[in-house]
Amino acid sequence: MFGLIRIGAYLVSGLTAWQFFQGDADGINSLHKQLALDPARGMLFGVCAGVSDYTGIDVSLIRLAWALLILYRGAGILLYILAFLIMPSIG
Repeated sequence: MFGLIRIGAYLVSGLTAWQFFQGDADGINSLHKQLALDPARGMLFGVCAGVSDYTGIDVSLIRLAWALLILYRGAGILLYILAFLIMPSIG
């Protein structure tokens, strides 16, 4: 259990550092993107598509990771609902 928490913490910190040091071609820092729902590209509510837009990771990989979280004690369902309630819509 602690190993999974540890791996998750490493992934989150690595993603944060990657987003901090990555810059766009126009010289605008990627940290100024807004995390928002993308219902146009989404399958259910657009949470995975919004996370994909924000991070730049393919939406299929985000959906796969979310499905794995659902299989692990249902944590993905709670996180998906929480993300849907917190994230604003693009439109």
